[in-house]
Amino acid sequence: MSNVNSCRKSSKGLDCTTPQPQWWYETDDPASIRLGLHMTLLYAEESPYQKLAVYEHDILGRVLVLDDIVQTTQADEFIYHEMFVHVPILGGTFAMRSEGIDVLIIGGGDGGILREVLRHPFVSRVVMVEIDEAVVRVSREYLGIHGNYDDPRVQLVIDDAFHYIQSHEALKHPFDLILVDATDPVGPGKILYSEAFYAHLDRCLKPNGLVVRHLGLPFLQGEVLQEGVANLKRVFGTVQVYRITVPTYICGEMAFAAANREGYRIDVPQKRFEARFYNEQVHQAAFALPTYWQHLIAGSHSQ
Repeated sequence: MSNVNSCRKSSKGLDCTTPQPQWWYETDDPASIRLGLHMTLLYAEESPYQKLAVYEHDILGRVLVLDDIVQTTQADEFIYHEMFVHVPILGGTFAMRSEGIDVLIIGGGDGGILREVLRHPFVSRVVMVEIDEAVVRVSREYLGIHGNYDDPRVQLVIDDAFHYIQSHEALKHPFDLILVDATDPVGPGKILYSEAFYAHLDRCLKPNGLVVRHLGLPFLQGEVLQEGVANLKRVFGTVQVYRITVPTYICGEMAFAAANREGYRIDVPQKRFEARFYNEQVHQAAFALPTYWQHLIAGSHSQ
């Protein structure tokens, strides 16, 4: 379905400027639900880590696909990125400080998380660790949703996250906030959901530090939420879960977890801030969880 016959080879991949739109499908595992999008392939590449493709959709705009799974779209990416960033930054203890917040972004190659983090002037340092330079490069060229990589506060590191968080650099210069924007827990990405990974993150945190990550789509991936909360609790003790709805994702409602050792909560914003999606009311409402989510989380306590 990729229209590769109407694409020309570039130095990196396939550059497609005039192909016709076709139906593209994402199939869940097990293969019982399909997401279909009628769109045009613009670019395709196979990096050492994954297949990348960028499509154009009439409503969603540019669509980034990795290994045949939609990652983000220009139309609704702001929902995901704003809620990933502003809930912990404004709900935690950081919002009361005027400067000196150090942030680590793990993954996030499309650059949307970086963009939102840089909106806060009290953030003084941002390290973004992405394993695949192709995601950063292609997203910058085709999506245009990224933050400013030339900002003096920003350091982009192309490296494996599990390796980086054990490095002397990460341990010597710890972080206030760690945002884990990893792929699903399959293949090489599975270790980024493990208790061992969280233990290493804990060593990279300052006192009162906070770790935030997504934990999948509970309607389809209840075990990701349950096991994720259990692993976080074993390392940090305090875990709060909140939710967002991203229209493009199959079954749409996604879980996020925020973990810390000190026992503080982040469900009430400490500073007024308004973005395209985020506001104080949405912040607080995100912590109202469906009953079946509560049951999944309660089940994690026994693990």
